[in-house]
Amino acid sequence: MKKIFTLIAALALITGMAIADDNIVEIPLKKVPDLGMRMVNSYFPGHEVVKAVKNNTKDMKNRTCVLLDNNATIDFDKDGHWMIVDCRESEVPQRMVPGKIIMYLNANHNGKKVLYMGRKIKNGDITLLLDDGTELHFTNEHQLIK
Repeated sequence: MKKIFTLIAALALITGMAIADDNIVEIPLKKVPDLGMRMVNSYFPGHEVVKAVKNNTKDMKNRTCVLLDNNATIDFDKDGHWMIVDCRESEVPQRMVPGKIIMYLNANHNGKKVLYMGRKIKNGDITLLLDDGTELHFTNEHQLIK
């Protein structure tokens, strides 16, 4: 019975991965929203966009993701506003982190790098991951959620 359950779980995982792959397609850079490309050029000067993909899965509908030459990835909504900035091999540019959050980080986590920054679609809350593994959550008004 345990083997059958494991086999069913493995098949479900493989099927899910195959379906997900069909929903993610590479797109030409000119199809990345202008606002998103301006953000990349502003906050990541000297880095090139290596690839852009469109994610058409149900919960990520109309999202565009770009991969930079430093392995950073940035997800944009359909209008080009950032939703996820993942720089785990470098760091999220400090200028990109909202000012009130920078003030909190300087006072409470001085010297720590922001590796990941994500924004929730529904309420605009922001999640950060620091280089020491600390995860912080802020409201869309940039107040720490305890």
